[in-house]
Amino acid sequence: MYDVRPATPADLAEVIELIACLQADPAHLIAFHGDTVEEVAEELGGLRPDWVSGAAVATDRTGRLRGVLSVEADDEQHRAYLYGPFVDVPANHPAASQLWQATADALLDLAAGLPRMAGVTRLELFGHRQNRLLADFAARHDASTNTTTRLFTLSGADLRGLLVRAADAKPPADDRVCPLPADPAVRDAVARLHDRCFPNAPTPGHRLVADDREHTVVVLTGRDGVLGYAGGYTHAEEYYVDVIGVDPAYRSLGAGRLLVRRLLAELARSGGARNRAAALIRLGNDASERMFTALGFELALELVSYTRNDYRPALTPPSR
Repeated sequence: MYDVRPATPADLAEVIELIACLQADPAHLIAFHGDTVEEVAEELGGLRPDWVSGAAVATDRTGRLRGVLSVEADDEQHRAYLYGPFVDVPANHPAASQLWQATADALLDLAAGLPRMAGVTRLELFGHRQNRLLADFAARHDASTNTTTRLFTLSGADLRGLLVRAADAKPPADDRVCPLPADPAVRDAVARLHDRCFPNAPTPGHRLVADDREHTVVVLTGRDGVLGYAGGYTHAEEYYVDVIGVDPAYRSLGAGRLLVRRLLAELARSGGARNRAAALIRLGNDASERMFTALGFELALELVSYTRNDYRPALTPPSR
């Protein structure tokens, strides 16, 4: 088995290279950290500069980095999200599956004792639906299948065409769609609508509308107040549509499509040009799939999340 230890800042470049190389091989079924080394760097390093406080790495006998598992914790909700485990096993290894699983287990065992895991009671991991190694790893650690989601994407000329149309789109009479204003009443209304639409979302309403939010949020308002909103962000080489909420009385009237177009236009304005837009939709949410399909998005792949709700990490951090 590979040697496992806590990550150090000096490991970041090699971690990025490892994930980019694994992802470039379709056999590894890693499909959501970007398509280039630069995209992986932004996802892992640029968004979480203190990543080492929740990361473990594996090395071979020569000291070459062969595996990594990093953790993003939410202290407020006592949740931890696993990025990985990512393990590089030689294709001709006589016990490739056993080496992958043993290394993955060791990475999680070590990560469980890192400071970032303190207070965590819910463990979540996310990966390609066809990744049997990850599914077996989740089952072995009592993480059950939670939800399956489908990734829809829009790229190239189709995306540029949608952005052009967004600039010309007009909301229904007496309605207007605009970036989230500073008005506390509007922000509170968006937060309450978000919590009604998505009561168990990783990002609760008050954080979605906070001034230090990572999300760009656009709001559709009318005579009845806030009718809907959409939130997303720009990272690596894509615009990501993270969440869309519409008041039940205004659904199926085109509000969602209007919000997505305006959100993408805002992301392009603030974040510059990108060649792809993406959105994850829970399997079975046919209305959302129809909406994104109508906008030109196409199904790219299916992903699955695994969850353990009674997790108890180690209490003693490992020595560095």
